[in-house]
Amino acid sequence: MSIEKMEMFTVICDNCKKSADKDTDYSCWNDEGAAEDVAMESGYITEGENHYCPECYSHDDDDNLVLKTLTQPCT
Repeated sequence: MSIEKMEMFTVICDNCKKSADKDTDYSCWNDEGAAEDVAMESGYITEGENHYCPECYSHDDDDNLVLKTLTQPCT
């Protein structure tokens, strides 16, 4: 048996830095697509190249993205 370094993926909120995998049984995925799928199922959204957790965003009456101003990181 040996220990090998592997490249794995997860989605991190670009606002609060919370991992999409925080409350799951897994901490990362073997491809970017799987990591993003799990994040989207958890309520994350993608805006451009950024990802935001459900605690960090809302939409205004005109459906514009509104980001939460952080005083402390989401837990």
